[in-house]
Amino acid sequence: MNLTALSDRQKQALVDLLTLGMYADGNLDLIEDEKAQYVLDAIQFPSDSARQYFIDSSFARARKHGASPESAKNYVAEIGKVFPSKEVRREVYSTLEDSLSSDNKLADRERELLVMVTEEFGL
Repeated sequence: MNLTALSDRQKQALVDLLTLGMYADGNLDLIEDEKAQYVLDAIQFPSDSARQYFIDSSFARARKHGASPESAKNYVAEIGKVFPSKEVRREVYSTLEDSLSSDNKLADRERELLVMVTEEFGL
């Protein structure tokens, strides 16, 4: 995905979605983490502490919204609003799908998240 075309807010939303994906199967995979770190590295934070605060908050949001399917659905819909075009939404979806399948298997909850993103993003 071409991250230079995304605003910092969009990159943050992408990190939140990738973090939610990491929590979907209850297994925090190193490759999934590396993909989120790659996006984080493209965000201009005013300080290291602001970056760490965002990371901590992203994980807290993932835990909170990943607790129930309804909460996750609402959160995915909220994230989707940050990406105005269908083309960008498709790229975000592909990035998530690539991250979730990086361990060569998709857990049921990961599949459910991908379906949810497809529906909420109108893909």
